[in-house]
Amino acid sequence: MKISLSKLLLMAVAVTTVACSSKVESDNPTFEERSERVSIVVPIESDSRTTIDPDGMTTRWTTGDKVAVWAQNSAGEYVLNGTQFMMHHLSDSFDCAYFDGNINPMAEGEYTYLLSYPMPTSVSGTMATYRIPTTQSGVYDGKYDIMLAEKPAVVGALGEKATMLNTLMRHKMHAIKITVPEGRNFYAYNVTRLEITFPYDVVGDVTFDVANPDSEPVYSNTSNTIVLENNNGFDFTQDIWVFVLPGLMQGDVSYMVRGEDRKSVTSTYAVDKENAAGHITPIRMAIPEVYKYTVFYFSIAENLLGEDFNTFTVTDHTGAQLAEFARNDENLYAMEFYGDIDLSGHQNVDLTLTFDSDHAIVPVKINTGVTREYCEHTMPAVTIPYLFEEDFSRATAFGDGHDNPGTDLSGDSKDYGSLFSDYVTGWDGWSGARFGVQAGSSIRTCARYESGLWITKTYNGRIDTPAMARLKENANATLAVSFTYSGAVVTGVIFSKDGQTLMSVGWTSTTGVIKGETDLQNLGLSGHVVENMTGSFDAVANPMTVTLTGCNNTSRISFGVDHNAGSSFGANANFHLYIDNIKVQIAN
Repeated sequence: MKISLSKLLLMAVAVTTVACSSKVESDNPTFEERSERVSIVVPIESDSRTTIDPDGMTTRWTTGDKVAVWAQNSAGEYVLNGTQFMMHHLSDSFDCAYFDGNINPMAEGEYTYLLSYPMPTSVSGTMATYRIPTTQSGVYDGKYDIMLAEKPAVVGALGEKATMLNTLMRHKMHAIKITVPEGRNFYAYNVTRLEITFPYDVVGDVTFDVANPDSEPVYSNTSNTIVLENNNGFDFTQDIWVFVLPGLMQGDVSYMVRGEDRKSVTSTYAVDKENAAGHITPIRMAIPEVYKYTVFYFSIAENLLGEDFNTFTVTDHTGAQLAEFARNDENLYAMEFYGDIDLSGHQNVDLTLTFDSDHAIVPVKINTGVTREYCEHTMPAVTIPYLFEEDFSRATAFGDGHDNPGTDLSGDSKDYGSLFSDYVTGWDGWSGARFGVQAGSSIRTCARYESGLWITKTYNGRIDTPAMARLKENANATLAVSFTYSGAVVTGVIFSKDGQTLMSVGWTSTTGVIKGETDLQNLGLSGHVVENMTGSFDAVANPMTVTLTGCNNTSRISFGVDHNAGSSFGANANFHLYIDNIKVQIAN
């Protein structure tokens, strides 16, 4: 690649100082009581600063530019020490630029004036430090185009009498103007990032002695890498600007580019040239070939399972396993493919992420969305679900007809139970006795109480969930079963006696239908008294968590209902238990 040098940029500056009668807002409104506002008037020269014109040679002053000014009196004392002056406006004829500053009144006498542009990062005496950052925008930015007055101007005090300062400002940085030739952008969209590695340190802190502008600057905190990053991106024929520390560029220069979702291979070429201060190096940069690297990034948003996973696999929609990962603290998992790849058959299809923990195996599906070869794809963060969850929001109204909304005198059978799937589809594995479901709401089961001539009968209800199929076969897991519940009672004829609903929770490995007369097994909660008996399908607000031990992939969660009513002559009552928001986690 041919690299040519531009001519040395010089800036001739004539400066007039006058007392400023108009009031101008300052960036720094706090001054000593005796401070006054003065202005520096800079004539507009053909090679003044600061915006570089398209020819890459001339610069112009821009509103908001800030210069630092030093003033030394005849006793060697600095009465101005890097004081800020900011460009406020141009003259009516556009031939002068006005810079305003606040200073203490200067005594009569002769002063030596020094200038630098822009305002330094820090000042110590006449030592001015600037920062040329590793990351730049690629858009021309005058704040990196550091300039110093070549020689001091010796004139009178800034005050009522106008004083002309004649000096020459020299550019101290080296500028590189990069252009992507038309037709050489292989990405078909803008380049948003350019990374360049030089054979010498090109960015960092640089300190100048403004009193000795020809002395060697001091560099610190330097690096040989520059990143040009711009969200708007750069297309071909656009100029990309970068400012670097002057120096001998002798060795290999390497660079690579990134677009919206692709990056290039690294291109390297040898160079032997001086990046001189005040010069511009134009470069016509061909975009390197696309790096044939395709990656899918996965992460975990939340883990509701109750225990950490150990590993997870990624399987595509055909069942082929693509990757396996061990859990890491970074929470970032890269599925990488190098070389040629065809993703045409992988658009908007599901991947299955299967999480393996000590006690469970949990699959989660995630859609690929639109994929492209040789791109980086960040998949939506995955939530590992509960071991089991049901809030009945998907339910339509159904029931076995034995949850007894009325209180008639007829008896009922103890020998009763059925599958939910006998009434509606999509509820495989659920069974119950004396149950009803309200559409999109909750479920209830009923304990029927009947008495007459001091002879009592109770027909208990129950609900059994599907098996905890995500548990491993020999899991022997402890589960935390959380849910909300409420109770209600509907009493019947004379001499009835009120009571309360009793709730029990356990688990069973029995499959199929389980009748209401069957006692619950493996209890974690037995005969819990429901204190508030004003529940309904729409009022199921009491929280409860029950711990169940020894569970595996055949375990079904069982909810049972009973009552604590006493016997009486001729009494019927229905004791309802409402259940909602079931969530099961591993508690080991």
